[in-house]
Amino acid sequence: MTNREQLIQELEQAPDDIVQLLLDYLHRVKATRKDHPLAKFAGILSHTEATEINQSIAECRQVDKKE
Repeated sequence: MTNREQLIQELEQAPDDIVQLLLDYLHRVKATRKDHPLAKFAGILSHTEATEINQSIAECRQVDKKE
């Protein structure tokens, strides 16, 4: 099942107030992504690439106190 299908399934079971909150949030995200100066870079990394970069950053933050 795709993420879209899972979301639709969850929405079908959610109460109307939750659906309204999610719809408002989706509209805000879409508007922000369109106007944000870094929006053109959104989604250019695969999940694997993003994970590797996060791991590299985490390793760089570690300090060897013996050095």
